[in-house]
Parts: sequence; structure tokens; C-alpha cells
Amino acid sequence: MAAPSRISANTANAMFAAAEAAAAKAPKSVLSIPSVIRHGPIAISDLKAPSGKTPGAAIGQVGATRRVYLLNPYLNHEEMNGLAYRIHKLSKNTSINSILLGNNHQSPFSSNEEPDSQDILLPSSLVELETEENLLDDLNMDLKNDIHLAGGYDARKLANASKSTKFSTLNALMNLTNAVNGNGNGGGKNNGASKIPFITVSHGLVNDGGYALGMGSYVMATTGSKFRIMNPMKGLSLDPIGFSYILPRLGLEYSQPSAKYPVGSILALTGYEADGCDMVETGLATHNMESYSKLAMLERSLAQMKPYDQQALKKEPVKRYDDGTGNAPPQIFDRYGNNRNRKPPSDINARFRNVSVSFLLNAASAYDAMGQDHSNYTPGLVESTFDMDPSLTLESEKPEIYGFRQSMLLNIAATFQEVFENEHSVAGIMERMKEFASAEPDPQNEEEIEFVEAAKDLLNGMEAQSPIALLATHRLMKIGKDTNETLQSCMERERTVQLNLLEGDDFQNWAKSGAEAGEFKDWKHKTVKDVTSDEIEELLG
Repeated sequence: MAAPSRISANTANAMFAAAEAAAAKAPKSVLSIPSVIRHGPIAISDLKAPSGKTPGAAIGQVGATRRVYLLNPYLNHEEMNGLAYRIHKLSKNTSINSILLGNNHQSPFSSNEEPDSQDILLPSSLVELETEENLLDDLNMDLKNDIHLAGGYDARKLANASKSTKFSTLNALMNLTNAVNGNGNGGGKNNGASKIPFITVSHGLVNDGGYALGMGSYVMATTGSKFRIMNPMKGLSLDPIGFSYILPRLGLEYSQPSAKYPVGSILALTGYEADGCDMVETGLATHNMESYSKLAMLERSLAQMKPYDQQALKKEPVKRYDDGTGNAPPQIFDRYGNNRNRKPPSDINARFRNVSVSFLLNAASAYDAMGQDHSNYTPGLVESTFDMDPSLTLESEKPEIYGFRQSMLLNIAATFQEVFENEHSVAGIMERMKEFASAEPDPQNEEEIEFVEAAKDLLNGMEAQSPIALLATHRLMKIGKDTNETLQSCMERERTVQLNLLEGDDFQNWAKSGAEAGEFKDWKHKTVKDVTSDEIEELLG
């Protein structure tokens, strides 16, 4: 008699997860993002699918918080939908206090003990950071320039995909965006607003659609944070996460000085790479926590903090099941069978929930986007300003405490404000920048030298892009700036334009060339003047 065949641990885990997903009536895409419940080192090889594919992300339970580990900067449409669904469900789970997203770049092993630390999935709070050796490792981690946190989807892999696959990918990115910012249903039934704050530690490069993961409650910038729009250098435009709505409004949410300058236009049209300070000063990030090593403290504190449903100061009132006289109240039902006398329960502690999370993030930060300096944070000092969930704070209640901040992006936007705001065409902007870039500065005047160099950098960034993609981006920005536009309407328009560009000659030629973004020059049109208005209208559908 032949011995029964044995299945691998990965296959067994996959079968168990599939059974759980089916019982919960979850979409199959949820299986592409594994969820781990044990607290400790986890071999990434154990998370692989039976096919051998390593997941792009995984979710781990760390006390009262849920940690989202990004293992790959690019996700496919199944992974984006799966992650969107999990985030949507977690955002309503009142037995936790937060969702914390970051990369998986901290390891307790030194390079001579573990040659490939990325084989280990490890909660940052397990890493002891007090030793001198580890503090030096964290400093080196902050200074590394090759960390790629999130880029949305891998555009080159879509070059030969069907149009339906391209549409599914863009649609999945929209689902992920809505799940992170609390507006979506994650592919399931929407049963209420998000309650749990989503925190992104943005360490490394975030480009294009990768910023979908930065549209939650809080974005923590570090010395290694970077943000960049790179798609036009690939023959593409803005990914459908609402950039044409967000970028024209940078600085407005936190009443920042950057709201007065064309910072969004510079980011969208020139390929400028913003750093952590730029991100905070424009509202792309909410806090500057400086060192990535603080992630361990942040994770540990969130793990030990009370979950959402236990963050209460007031005692719940006694529930009565009569009208106060001992008689049951009359039952009045509508035509759908719903009791019209039954009022939805109110949460008397709503104003106290999530406040402790906000205070913790302040304590971990040097300063925030509202201008508050937290470098000498003292609990109780700013609580009078934030006596409720910060997302409910009115504009009139926000403090105007601005210390000295440095943002190169803001300086450049102020310098070239007249060009980007008064020139209504891309050709006009480029002509003006050529004039500045060709000027001969006084060798003794450092300001003139810096001015000319900045003009050259911006011009080179624009010239490195596909002319039709650059014009499409400019048009999307102009439309999205309208006060009648919404995040959703901008996302849908961006999806239409991007889908058409994915089928276009410029993207297809870039994808086949093997060139990196910014290196390809063989565009269909030599200059933006060669692109007709009909071609842009056709992209808009």
C-alpha cells in the first residue's frame, strides 16, 4: 500500500486561509496578503503562496496595533484589492487602536550573522535600539538612498497586458486609496465610517501610485523620506489616486505658507524629488519624526495602548428597555420592517477616542505640518488645543505656532511662482525656464548661481518627460483645481487618461527599451509644441 502523500506547510496554510476567507465571504484577493498572528520573527519563506510567489505585503498582529509590512514596492491588482479589503475591515475593528504601515528594513541580526535579513519578517519593537552598535545601524539606515518604499504598480509589467488587466490594476489602486483614506468599502459592503487611524511611516522613496498608502490619518516623515512623480518620464500621467485634486491644494489643509505657492505644479510637472521636510511643509506628511529608529518605540507604544473601544473617560449610561414608567414603548415599524422608535446608539466617549494616538505621534515627532514644535514635547502642554480627535478639530481651533523650517521645494516655488502661475501653457513655462537657465550668473553672486542652477534642474526634469504625458498631466491639474471637483471625480478622470496612455506609443516604446525613468528620449513627439489639442482631448475620453 502506497504511503499517503504529504503536503507542504505553505500549502496547508494556504488551504486553511482559503477556508477562513470563504467562511467570512471575503473576496479571493484577500488571500494574496497573508495575515500573521504570532509576535516574533517570521520567515518570509513561510508566507509564500503554493506557487512560490512572495507576497508584496503582509499584516502582523503586534499587541493592540496591526502592522502592515511592505515587502515589495510594487503590488499587482490582486494584492492591492486584498490589502484594500483587509485595511477596510481593520479600520472598523474597535478592538485595536491603529494600523501602522512601514517597510521591513530593521533586523536584530548583524550582516555577519544573517546574510539576508530581508528573509525575516520582524516587528520593529522586538529590536533593541539602545546599544551603540544598533544606534549606528539606524543612522546608516536613515542615510541610505536606495530604499524604495512604495510605487503602486509595476508599469513595465503592464506593457503586454490586456486592456482589462490594465483597467483592473488602476481600479484596484483606486480601491486601495479609498480604503486607506477611509472613504472606500474595500471591495465589500460599506457599513460605516473608518474609526481606526492609519499611520504610515514613509521611510524611503514613495512615487506615483505608491502615495495611495500615504493618504491615511497620519504620515510620519523621516530623514530618509522622498516623494516624486515619475510617471511622465515613462510616457504615463498621474496615477488614479486623486493627485489632480491633492496637488493643487497642498498646504491648505494645515493653513501652511506653501498654500500660497505652486508647489503642486512643480511636483507634477518637473519630476522634483521632495524630501521629508518638503513633505511636511506641504502637507504630504503630517509629522517629521526625523529618525526611522523611532518606529520601534512607536510600534511598542501602540502595541501597549488601549484599543479604540476601551479609550473612554465617561461611564456609559444605564440602558432602559421601557419608557421610564415600566411600560414598553409603542412599536412603530416602517414598510421595510425597521423599528422607527429605535434610535442608533450614540458614543458619549467619541471625542476622547484616538486622542492618545495623536499625543503619542506628537511625542515621537520633532514637529508637525501645523507648525507645532514637538522636540521638547511635554504631555499636557498642547492637550488644550486637541481635546478631541484631531480630524474633528475646526480651522479656527488650530494653533498658529510656526517655528523656523527649511523646505527647498517651498523656496523654489516662491522663486518661480510668477512663471508657474501666470504661464497658462506648458510651452510657455518651458520657454521662461529656458531664459532663466541660459542666463550667465555673476560668479561672485551665490544667489544668482543658485537661481540659474535651480532653473536648469526644473527644465531638465520637464525635458526628460514624454511631451504628451506632460501635457496630459498639466491638463489634469488645471481641471482638478476647480472648486466643483472632488477626489473621486479626479480619480476617475485620471484612470481614463492613464488607461489611454498605457495603450499609447510613448509608454509602449519606453517599456520595450528597458531604460529607467528619465533615461528614455525617443518620444513620439519631439516637443510639447508638436502635440495637438485633439490628442489631449482624446486622452480625456
